[in-house]
Amino acid sequence: MSIAIANSKLVPLSGIGVIVTPFLSLFDVYYIFDFAMNHASIEKICDLGYNVYFTSSECFIQDRTSQKTIEISRRRSGLYVFNQFICFLLLE
Repeated sequence: MSIAIANSKLVPLSGIGVIVTPFLSLFDVYYIFDFAMNHASIEKICDLGYNVYFTSSECFIQDRTSQKTIEISRRRSGLYVFNQFICFLLLE
């Protein structure tokens, strides 16, 4: 399995791990050997009960129950980069 990065290049997955942040924990996250940062799929974040909203320059993660925005990121080089991880869409 692979993911497409900002330049449309497909990058192979190297393993499976966990991302833990102050506001959520993501299990069975795909590990990509060449990446220097943690990456999380939008699908996994939504499955945990969060809503994810995109604009042309920002991404917001909102708790579905409380409606509280728990994280906001700015778009950089085609990726939405948060303090703890980068969001991507998984291609199957």
